[in-house]
Amino acid sequence: MNVLDLDVETASQQVLKNSSKCRGLYRGLHECVKAIEQGRAVCCFLAENCNDKAYTTLIEALCREHKIPLIKIPDNKKLGEMSGLCKYDKDGTARKVVSASCVAVRDIGEESSGWKYLSEQYR
Repeated sequence: MNVLDLDVETASQQVLKNSSKCRGLYRGLHECVKAIEQGRAVCCFLAENCNDKAYTTLIEALCREHKIPLIKIPDNKKLGEMSGLCKYDKDGTARKVVSASCVAVRDIGEESSGWKYLSEQYR
């Protein structure tokens, strides 16, 4: 896929899928905060519809302080599905999707056009 054909959601999906394959993701507030503070996170994804204001403020401040790109995803259910917090049925449809308000990436896996797009947009 060409870098010009991507949008933020498609690029994020590629990056999270590749990272999930090589176990390069931190999911949830506690894991993400630890990864950001220890300098292990390469980038961070935050759901825009998170219902806790303190949660979003904390993640945004930590990312700003440690100069980590913060990418906002509109829906926390979609972020959970993209980061692998779901089961797939035999047709390939996601079932039992667990929402995720924050996901930090430690390892991007193989470099994809999605990663190139996000690194150009958020650096």
